[in-house]
Amino acid sequence: MAKAPEYQIPIDAGRGLAEPDGRHRFPVEVKRILVPTDLTNESYRAIEFGLVLAKPLGAHLTLLHVYQDPSYAVKYVLGPHVNDRAQQERTYFEKTLNATAEDVRKEYADCDSEFRDGVPCEEIVKTAKERDIDLIIISTHHYNWLTRLACGSDAEHILRNMPCSILILQANATPGTFI
Repeated sequence: MAKAPEYQIPIDAGRGLAEPDGRHRFPVEVKRILVPTDLTNESYRAIEFGLVLAKPLGAHLTLLHVYQDPSYAVKYVLGPHVNDRAQQERTYFEKTLNATAEDVRKEYADCDSEFRDGVPCEEIVKTAKERDIDLIIISTHHYNWLTRLACGSDAEHILRNMPCSILILQANATPGTFI
């Protein structure tokens, strides 16, 4: 029979995060949280989750929306007025992001928003690096298998290139359950 190790770290949830010698069990500080949002229902859930985590941690919360200009093929199909429509769409998303950030600030003042143009995956990674983000909270979507096969998942692309921890919320999860 194998001999038990000389010491064992007791599992005591009531003891808190500090060990008897003053060391912390989890020496991770979350001071800056980034929530990329495409302003869909799934991403609003990520914003709510970010708010729930930022409050007790005292972390700065940043909401990010990245506007991706329609591709050349879409512009060709929709004709010469697509630029007007794209500008209206861009303005709509920018105003919606600002309104969402204002709503969040009513509950938690340490929140800002950033609106960027570009490829969402690239801009999310770039923003996280520039702002020295500690945690990203992102949601998945209800894409069918063909869309996921053709385009991949933004969350997957971000996960592969991110310099910090990422919390990915499943789109179809029942509230109050964890994966």
